[in-house]
Amino acid sequence: METLMTYMAAFGLATGAGAKAFIPILALGALSYTPYFELADRFAWIADPVVMAVLGVLVVLELVVDAHPDLGRFSDLVSYLPKIVAGFIGFAAVTGRLDSDVAQLGASGVLGGGTAAGVHWLRNRVRAPFRDLAEDAHEGAGKLATLTEAGASATMAGTAVVAPPVSMALALVFVGGSLAVARRAAGRRLPCPHCGGETRPGAIVCPHCRHDL
Repeated sequence: METLMTYMAAFGLATGAGAKAFIPILALGALSYTPYFELADRFAWIADPVVMAVLGVLVVLELVVDAHPDLGRFSDLVSYLPKIVAGFIGFAAVTGRLDSDVAQLGASGVLGGGTAAGVHWLRNRVRAPFRDLAEDAHEGAGKLATLTEAGASATMAGTAVVAPPVSMALALVFVGGSLAVARRAAGRRLPCPHCGGETRPGAIVCPHCRHDL
């Protein structure tokens, strides 16, 4: 049972990292100062005040970049790397399996990093059409979407440590809902005749190549 709960927590953290890379790692450091969670010695550096301060700056930077439509489109691709790394660290920190065992190291990398990458890919499938439709039209829409993702990431991280089954249930709801939204959004997209990029029906300008439609 303990192993099952541990892996529920690990997948919850990796899912949160797929939404926002640095929030789950910062949450691990903060929660290690409470009775609910204790970092293994190998991961004690996460709770170092200097590391947490750097993570806090990275969280703010990620939110600012993501809230801006043009920068956000660029970060959608670039963010794969930090989210994969964050998913790997979060998964390994919770399971405590990062020793000389290469198999455990690989499992943490594949399961944690892979989960974060998959969630980020799914998140991009939802966020891209939202940017084209709402964020380009109203700056506040991007900020609201970014804060919503940050809240989801923080909730996933917090419940992963305190109540792993809740975190796992939230992860399933998040992934299932995102799949449904992404499928519906994809069905309404049309290829741009100039660059082939996806555009919404009735668009006047392609959001990718900026040609008139």
